[in-house]
Amino acid sequence: MNNQTAVKLGRRLRQLDTMLEQPYSIIWDCCCDHGLLGMSLLQRKLAEKVVFVDILSPQMALLKKDLEERFPGDELNWQVICQDVKELEVPEVESQLFIIAGVGGNKTIQFVESLCAAMPGLPFDLLLCSVHGNYAVRKALIEHGFGLKKEQIILENNRFYEAIHVSQNSTQPIVATGGNMWDRLNLDHQQYWQKTLAHYRKKAAADPAVFGPIVADYEALLITG
Repeated sequence: MNNQTAVKLGRRLRQLDTMLEQPYSIIWDCCCDHGLLGMSLLQRKLAEKVVFVDILSPQMALLKKDLEERFPGDELNWQVICQDVKELEVPEVESQLFIIAGVGGNKTIQFVESLCAAMPGLPFDLLLCSVHGNYAVRKALIEHGFGLKKEQIILENNRFYEAIHVSQNSTQPIVATGGNMWDRLNLDHQQYWQKTLAHYRKKAAADPAVFGPIVADYEALLITG
């Protein structure tokens, strides 16, 4: 590993990192920011190649310099691409994972739809952790034929996130409100459920036709959770 020290990750990225166990041909760290999660996966040798993708050119230039310093030589295979995720040219390889974290729900859905359009008939995996809009994200994943691999509720700096690892090769159904990620005895999970329900109840007051069914779905968690 070229005597590299382990990459230091915050709680959210650390939990995303631990959700991944199977190796891939290529892992795409999209909207990668400082690239810390991709670096950790590179160090773990979880993929034959890790590709870092973001549209911010100054930031990507700094990331490339950091990667060159951390991983000199040809021992580990990585690439930096300064490009919109929606414009990626994706090769046909045996297995690939796209990580999309730190963006909103609508942007996450746009990226997922563009990847599905770019790779019709070519199965791939996703690890998603959007900053909001998880119900809509899950609905989009269901519509595009993804199945669940793992899911977790993450609390970092008083903010809640849902980490969703899915695959087009998985037959485990995705639940729009989240399934096995909920622990009804966990106080943090109770707080997240209450916060989410309050959010959609407020929206349902203004638009009951659209948001009323979502409220009902989250209320049902109290009974079935």
